[in-house]
Amino acid sequence: MSKLKELARNCLQVAPFILSNTIIFIPYFLFLSLSDGTTLERVLPFVLFYTFRMTGIFLLKSFKLSLTSFNILIISILLGGAGCLIGVLGQFYFPAYLFSAVLLGLSASWLPAANTTVNYHEKQQGYSALTGRKYLFILLLFGGVIASLTLPKELRIPLVLGEYALLYIAAYHTVTHYPDYEIDFNEVNKQVISVKEFFLFLFFFVLLLFIRSARLLFDPKLLDVGLIGFSILFVIAGWYLNSQRKTWKLPLWLNLMTFANGMCMNFLLLFGTFYVSLRLGIDRLTANLYIPYVLGIVGAAFVIKFLYHLFPNVDPKIIHLGGFILSLFLLLFRPIFPVGIFLLSCFISATGSFLNQQYYQEAVLPQDQRIITKYSTQTKGSVTHQLLLMSVLWLLAKQAQLPVKTVLQITAHRTHNPIALQVVEHIHIISIIGLMSFFSFILYEVVKHERNESK
Repeated sequence: MSKLKELARNCLQVAPFILSNTIIFIPYFLFLSLSDGTTLERVLPFVLFYTFRMTGIFLLKSFKLSLTSFNILIISILLGGAGCLIGVLGQFYFPAYLFSAVLLGLSASWLPAANTTVNYHEKQQGYSALTGRKYLFILLLFGGVIASLTLPKELRIPLVLGEYALLYIAAYHTVTHYPDYEIDFNEVNKQVISVKEFFLFLFFFVLLLFIRSARLLFDPKLLDVGLIGFSILFVIAGWYLNSQRKTWKLPLWLNLMTFANGMCMNFLLLFGTFYVSLRLGIDRLTANLYIPYVLGIVGAAFVIKFLYHLFPNVDPKIIHLGGFILSLFLLLFRPIFPVGIFLLSCFISATGSFLNQQYYQEAVLPQDQRIITKYSTQTKGSVTHQLLLMSVLWLLAKQAQLPVKTVLQITAHRTHNPIALQVVEHIHIISIIGLMSFFSFILYEVVKHERNESK
């Protein structure tokens, strides 16, 4: 009986980690499978989940409430659990998926940042729920979820949402038993809205709503509106950042590295999905993308520790940046594409943890806002990469005299046009070279920063 209790306790304690690392992409694929590419109702669950997941962090930052990270974590767990339970009902009443998508989108946006902050608070008090031996349980639960994703759609969606409901319940049990926290909503500041962050939330939300709807409904007019809006935002953002650069509280390399990490995450999941589907076949997605991605998350801590041990005298920032450049370079070669995905996933995850530590030590920011600020910057990188990707894809398609509808079919993995496939290869090369160049520039900034610090 004691062994069963120990087994149950270990499964409960890894639930927050699994949710933090999978709630971003598992519902993404579940809701995407509901889309039929023709009716708005079938498209909306995915669009709502994606837009709230990407922009929810700005909504959170716009609320000037003195909620602690622990309270935000509890709220995100409750929202996610409710979203999963409501989503199970979608099998019988389709509009339930809409409510489920909104709740899960907000949970996916808030939970990773809040959970990371709470874990750092707990470690400072000498408590850690996630120890090395629990990785076996992480792999077992990961394996169960991945196995469920291979089932037919009629069984897959309710089963996976049911599994995630159990994970949310387990996470609630785990975090409410942390020794140094208690739920307290009594002291909430009356100043509710930060105009700048709320504007970012609304603008990004509308842009992504247009672009995602255009991609799934194959509507060129919606894509045009989204890209024009992005162009306007890009110009405004460039002017604003240039005018505010001297007043930034954080080092330039830290902001850039966080932004680039978000770009790579979007590159891996968004571009990787339709590249593998079109070039290798949609039936090869699991083996060439999903499994290497999950293994990269699980193996990130071991890989980065090995590299730290292998290069003890090299600045960790340089190891992370060099790892990104190497893994992106490997993605240029199709036979070892899964290896590149595995390494890129490793460095995205390991760099995310490294950046969490850097932000948590930044005394210039309020303690409960440090990790949220990091996730906000990372999300800006992810959104920017998606909009840049769509813009370059649109321009290359125009140059190749392809109709805009074909561009949308490319992103929905629904074209076998040889010219379109050539455009995808060009995008592949441009994206990788662009990201490698960006990381090389960050490497230059890191070296310059270290030289200035040593003087």
